[in-house]
Amino acid sequence: MKPALIDTDILSLFLRGEPAVVNHFSAYLQAFARINISIITYYEILSGLKYRNANKKLERFFGISQ
Repeated sequence: MKPALIDTDILSLFLRGEPAVVNHFSAYLQAFARINISIITYYEILSGLKYRNANKKLERFFGISQ
């Protein structure tokens, strides 16, 4: 498996708990320990979650993005 840049759509699916995406994230995190996202994806996810006041998803996002 090669390192990958995760886009906003995939990260959104992960935060929603989509089983296939969660499984792939688990495998990826075992291999690389952290995900790679662009500053644009970071901003899009952060602003969307803050707009929706989705505190649990914000905590989950910060858990995987740090």
